Amino acid sequence: MSISTNSINCGDDFTPAENREVNGNSISLDNDRQFDGNSETITDQQQLKEFREKFARMEMELKMVKLELENKALEQKLKHQEMMGEQKALKEKVAKIEQEKKKNAFIDKFTHLENDQKKILKRISELEKQQKKMLSMNQQNCWDGMFCHKRIELANAKCLTVVHHKGNENDWCSVFAKHSILDTSADSGNFYFEIGVEKGKYTYGVLFGIAVKHPMQLGENIRIRRDTYAYQCNGHFWINGARKHGNAEYCAGDVVGCGVNLATRQIIFTKNGHRLDTTNLAISSSFSADHVFPFVSLFSFGDQIEANFGPNFFLANI
Repeated sequence: MSISTNSINCGDDFTPAENREVNGNSISLDNDRQFDGNSETITDQQQLKEFREKFARMEMELKMVKLELENKALEQKLKHQEMMGEQKALKEKVAKIEQEKKKNAFIDKFTHLENDQKKILKRISELEKQQKKMLSMNQQNCWDGMFCHKRIELANAKCLTVVHHKGNENDWCSVFAKHSILDTSADSGNFYFEIGVEKGKYTYGVLFGIAVKHPMQLGENIRIRRDTYAYQCNGHFWINGARKHGNAEYCAGDVVGCGVNLATRQIIFTKNGHRLDTTNLAISSSFSADHVFPFVSLFSFGDQIEANFGPNFFLANI
């Protein structure tokens, strides 16, 4: 078998396999490699894009987490502020309660002190009444020689005191008691005294009762004064200078009395142990009881009475 050199020419006609034509098509290995490189580049770009997108998502998620944490921190801060405000309000409420407790304690203490004060005042009042009773027992009322007309003679200074008109002229002459109706009132709150008429020249010449004490009255007609409450032997009541007719007359041998209910200021007149009608006769509220004193006035010389300031009266049972 012979091999022709024309058929095989290794120098000129050899074409590398990489650049061979197959059926008229040239196949290049370099192009294949270039294609594969481009594919790898595209894949890397896609991966990079995906990574960037993933990173962007992660970054967004981090931002959301950060915002959520900030929101939670803000909520915690708000809750803390609310707790602080609530705590402050509670402290203020506790302080207010403590203040109220102190106030109530002070009120209770004040009420206790007020009750103690009332008890003390009540006890003082009781002691004053006891003292007044003891004084009235030890010091009975009597006629006051310092408030006695010069023509009036006092036979003695005891409870039963004889009053005698020693002048030689007919004129009103008066004498007042030493103590007021308030100072010598009984525990019942009533004041009372009596006179027994021993001598009376005229049917109008004896006058007795209670009046505001004043030295200028000793020689005056006391019955017409506005501060006088008297019973005249002709049966007239004299109330604040006004005359009230139609009452029982009295004369020598009679016992008449005058009293006052200090609570109502009602005036009482009696004759021989019996109360007379003294409805609507009362001491004016403008006069204090401690300024009102018993008195007797005699008009004619020789007139004479005997006074009894109690406690054992002639006839009356008041």
